[in-house]
Amino acid sequence: MAEAIAPGPPAIVALQQALGEAVLEVQAAATPPIVRLAPGALLEGLTLLRDRPELRFDFLSSVTAVHWPKRERPFDLVYHLYSTTKRQRLAVKIDLAEGEAAPTACGVWPAANWQEREVFDLFGIRFQGHPDLTRILMPDDWVGHPLRKEYPLEGHPRDHVQYREVVTAEHVYNDDKAPIRGFGWKKEVEKTGVGRG
Repeated sequence: MAEAIAPGPPAIVALQQALGEAVLEVQAAATPPIVRLAPGALLEGLTLLRDRPELRFDFLSSVTAVHWPKRERPFDLVYHLYSTTKRQRLAVKIDLAEGEAAPTACGVWPAANWQEREVFDLFGIRFQGHPDLTRILMPDDWVGHPLRKEYPLEGHPRDHVQYREVVTAEHVYNDDKAPIRGFGWKKEVEKTGVGRG
């Protein structure tokens, strides 16, 4: 006897019926509802959500990721979907190991192209079959991925900032505001007399 499928949003029920055990987790009460798929079922699930007439998730709102460095599979890759005809939202997640590539969704939604490039740039997640997986926000020679949890909170200013001599912190913060970029440097200026310019 087949296992009964719990009632929930039509999109989640359709995924459970079509993918079976590849649906790893469901949070039907979340806003938006969340479904976690096995990585190998991602494209099949996304295509089903787009093409089923009763679902019609025709808009890819965003692709993003979350880094959980202490987990065995430290990345959650998240696709936020919207149905313009049904006015429904859904989040589809997969988890990835360090160095594991996700299949590209560019063939399902062309808008995934730049969004996956952003995830690659900021998290280092690669997308198998992506037509142009290059950095989109950071310079080509940038080292690291700024949205990973182990990345320094203030970046590496010694590599990307030129310093100038200042007399006091008051000079920097009160009289000479125009050239100031960034934040969090007041204590350093007060201690060393060197400001960010």
